[in-house]
Amino acid sequence: MLGSPMSPSPSAAQHYAREGELTGRILSALTAADKDLDRLTAEDLSPYDQFHSRGHQATAELAQLLSPQAGQLLLDLGCGIGGPGRWLAAERGCQVVGIDLTEVYCRTARDLSAQVRLERQTRFLCADALQLPFAEASFDLVWTQHAAMNIADKARFYREVARVLMPGGRFGLYDVMAGPAGEPHFPVPWSSAAAWSHLMAPEAVREAILATGLRQRHWRDLTAEAKAWSEKAVAAQAAAKGPSGPALILGPDFVVMVANLRRSLFEDRIAVVQAVFDKAG
Repeated sequence: MLGSPMSPSPSAAQHYAREGELTGRILSALTAADKDLDRLTAEDLSPYDQFHSRGHQATAELAQLLSPQAGQLLLDLGCGIGGPGRWLAAERGCQVVGIDLTEVYCRTARDLSAQVRLERQTRFLCADALQLPFAEASFDLVWTQHAAMNIADKARFYREVARVLMPGGRFGLYDVMAGPAGEPHFPVPWSSAAAWSHLMAPEAVREAILATGLRQRHWRDLTAEAKAWSEKAVAAQAAAKGPSGPALILGPDFVVMVANLRRSLFEDRIAVVQAVFDKAG
């Protein structure tokens, strides 16, 4: 999920925290959508907290590939406001630890988990993915969606993934990567300017992960699917009465950000990849 799982410059950190407190805004939107706040489920939150291309569908697909089991401990890197973690806890019975450097995202993630009675299965911490505060072999599964775009030192990022993963554990990613046609148009949802965007070509990402000793089990380019989804998302937003979930998080500038994201997708300036790796037992 779009977040800031690294030590960003102040401007990159401010990019994510620009709209301040979020819980009240999201709960107000749910009330306007005729949801009973006393009976909310993780699924009810999905229009607001699945902040990545292809939304809930992408989360469910990656979960199918990663095959989390009840009771397993899963680390979500760049968890944002906690949507995928809550869904995994509710649907798969995982114990989830999410990390993000944006404090307001972590607070919102905790608030929303309490709202849907998942606070015992989810924990959200402000931490740096390049210096994870966990011992070696701490997690059965590691998960990241649309978070690596802000991380310049990807080799170190993936080394940390491999370090905290248990032998026999699996690492799933769903990330935006560099396309063949040059830099994306800015601003985009993860960055206001090129200085805070660190995309790497898919093959270079694959090589960086394999260099840690993890083994590839699945690799799929989903750029075409992301393009098709973006068309439907624009049509749905045009018909909606209120702002989309991502717009609530990033504010009025999100209109320009998503337009640049779509333009970059269709000009092959970015790619979207889904992958699973495992650690030898």
